[in-house]
Amino acid sequence: MAAAKWSSLGVMVFALISLPWLAAAWIYSADQVVWECHLDFEVLAIASDQTAERTLGSYSQFFHGNHSGFSRISGRKVSTLADGQTRVQNFHRFVDFKYVQAGPYLKNTVAKITRKKGDTLSDGQELVFISSPGEDVYMQVLKLGPSTYSFGGLGMPRQICQGRQGWLMPRLR
Repeated sequence: MAAAKWSSLGVMVFALISLPWLAAAWIYSADQVVWECHLDFEVLAIASDQTAERTLGSYSQFFHGNHSGFSRISGRKVSTLADGQTRVQNFHRFVDFKYVQAGPYLKNTVAKITRKKGDTLSDGQELVFISSPGEDVYMQVLKLGPSTYSFGGLGMPRQICQGRQGWLMPRLR
């Protein structure tokens, strides 16, 4: 009888000490980055009038446990015009998005695009990986290892992504 009394008291003390820490860890972990994807890219486009456009840059995505995230894209676009002149424009943008996982696919909905200091690329020019606010972007996810994934969209280079180990990682086969 005494042993049962002490064991129930011990369980109660343990619960009172550990439950606030578990609750705080769960709430805090939803805001942590659970996936990070990074990609350096180069895109070359040559038009029929022999003008060329070369885009070099770096693209990173950060996914939070609360189904929000942001992307960072930066680099330069070098255009060779018909008269032989070269025009260089820099870009540096942040994209906020919400995401939903559906099996081996992700749907990202762009919420907001922010231009940062030094961005000289006009809004009318298209930029790889950037969609308009409100637009949905679908990506396929491929599991490469215990905490490594590859994300890819149609016609886009695949991104290699690292995730945290633990219960927030997706359950992909």
